[in-house]
Amino acid sequence: MAIPLVIAHRGASVEAPENTLGAFRRALALGVDGIELDVQVTRDGVPVVFHDTSLRRLTGVTGPLATRTWCDLKKLRVHGTEPIPRLAEVLALVRGRAVVQIELKRGVQVAPVVRAIRRARAAKWVILASFELPLLRQAAPLAPDVPRMIIAAGRNLKNLLTAMTALGAIGLSLDHRAVRHRSVVGQIHRHGGRVWCWTVNAAPVMRRLAARGVDAILSDNPALLRRTL
Repeated sequence: MAIPLVIAHRGASVEAPENTLGAFRRALALGVDGIELDVQVTRDGVPVVFHDTSLRRLTGVTGPLATRTWCDLKKLRVHGTEPIPRLAEVLALVRGRAVVQIELKRGVQVAPVVRAIRRARAAKWVILASFELPLLRQAAPLAPDVPRMIIAAGRNLKNLLTAMTALGAIGLSLDHRAVRHRSVVGQIHRHGGRVWCWTVNAAPVMRRLAARGVDAILSDNPALLRRTL
């Protein structure tokens, strides 16, 4: 059985608020192979680690994140406890101890994200990933040395493989339900791509995916994933 990489989805997000330094510290303490996080950009161009376009679910504050400055955001708390981190802070915390998959959210400005990666000298251990192919196309000339990955539900594998090749992406990050057979993994591997699967929080599913030969599994519960594999 292949041993997939253990990727902490938004950090160890069952143990600490998602996409916070607390969640990332816990993930690193567990010895994960990688961390997945989401990036938005503030009105004044600061990349921050936050999943939603709206602030409401995580901070209780109304309105879109992109209309706020960093000065506004640093006063807020995720679930009332943890501050919203800047991407620069997370990269400084990780310092190459794990791979960091940075998901570029819809509408995000790519250039500030690339600048943060450059300043952290993190190009060798980060991956830029997105559901949005235009964002990955923007990233290619801005950061040709930073690997790119397509995130997708995985419903049309033929089209995804074509896009992966055209973008020079290193692989596909797929909804785990799309990887129903080992042949799916084999087909992607034959095209030179890696297969990551999200978001897997049940041990039986983790074991099935490992048996099918996936390269990495994303989980909100990396401690369980580590024990299972």
